[in-house]
Amino acid sequence: MKKYYVLFPNHINGLKLNEILRRENYKATIAPTPRELSTSCGISLLIREEDVENIRKIMEREHIETLGIASIEKYPAL
Repeated sequence: MKKYYVLFPNHINGLKLNEILRRENYKATIAPTPRELSTSCGISLLIREEDVENIRKIMEREHIETLGIASIEKYPAL
């Protein structure tokens, strides 16, 4: 199962995007950034795969500085 994370250079941009997404009725969860994706900022937003393209457009429209959207394969715990 793939998980999608919006990565940030700092937490302020993450909190700002989270607020915008909440206002626009997108589901996003503040989550620790997986170390295999980035060591920059400690937080990221976990988003749904079906929302990736719309969230990219929102980030551009709102001039939110990010390090991009990355995915990682997560396996269920045994």
